[in-house]
Amino acid sequence: MGRAVMVTSFKGGVGKTTISANLAMTLAQMGFRVAAIDCDLESRCLDIALGLESSSLYNICEILSGKCTVAEAAVNDKRCSNLSFIAAPAYFSLADVDSFSFTEEAVKSFVLKLKLEYDFVIFDLPARPDKLYKALVKYSNYAIVISLHTAASIRAAEKTAMALEELGCGNADNELITKNLKTRLIINSFIAKDAASGVRPSIYDVINKTSVRLIGVLPYDEGMARGQENGLLAYQVKKGRNNFNRAMINIAKRFTETQVPLLSGIKLDVQKTKIT
Repeated sequence: MGRAVMVTSFKGGVGKTTISANLAMTLAQMGFRVAAIDCDLESRCLDIALGLESSSLYNICEILSGKCTVAEAAVNDKRCSNLSFIAAPAYFSLADVDSFSFTEEAVKSFVLKLKLEYDFVIFDLPARPDKLYKALVKYSNYAIVISLHTAASIRAAEKTAMALEELGCGNADNELITKNLKTRLIINSFIAKDAASGVRPSIYDVINKTSVRLIGVLPYDEGMARGQENGLLAYQVKKGRNNFNRAMINIAKRFTETQVPLLSGIKLDVQKTKIT
């Protein structure tokens, strides 16, 4: 079976959707069959990050309610035949999220079909753990917790990891339920010169302050920040010759059990920032 990966943080604005989109595309370009699923029912943005707006006829809610199949809802990315996308509904209110009705069997069947069809399934999740979020915890293999390069965000990542452990406890004795969810941390928008100056935590500080194993560091890249506003993925910015894309490739390789240093091929500006 394939591996189901939750991209999560209980703190908003840390880059979950951007990382979900770029990780999905990077793995697909490496030859893996990948499904990117927008599970943020209230604030769907994965279609924008992937550049696949207005491409879906069906969505995840219609799959879980039995109105369509996974095959009918999945959209193939024309840029990479290995990548498929399933959208969140176009309109979904907070009240709808709380009242959204689906069965445990429907979620189990949904994830099983995805794992049988794809090598990696990337779930882009909301900051608020709703009913769908809690159900998906049971059937995921990895939880990737995203943190910005700030002390407050790193603390939020630690709390997210603790909550995931609690949500995963007490699962029924079922062969499809993931008994050992592997939680990993990605530091997003890392600013090396601030870490060198002590303005922000260093990578060493992060490792010491959180119990979550670090799987990747994504340096802040101004070109990437501008590119994503125009719907570009990392491989499309400067033809992929940017720190964000290099770091994303490192993360994807580490997912495939390839040993590669966190900052392999990445050029960091470590000139210390003056503290006034």
